[in-house]
Amino acid sequence: MTTGEFADLVFKMRTAQKKYFRTRSQSAMTESKSYEKEVDRILEERQKRETERQNPGLF
Repeated sequence: MTTGEFADLVFKMRTAQKKYFRTRSQSAMTESKSYEKEVDRILEERQKRETERQNPGLF
């Protein structure tokens, strides 16, 4: 995923979050949570790769 693609995903997440707080609808919350999970997953994968890069195994 490129930086631009990640920025687009974060933009969509923030838009969905704002929609939820404006409307408090169940569908807006579901959409917001979906984007949040995707962003969290990507950040977790990145952190894992960075940790592995800094602490390579012996084998």
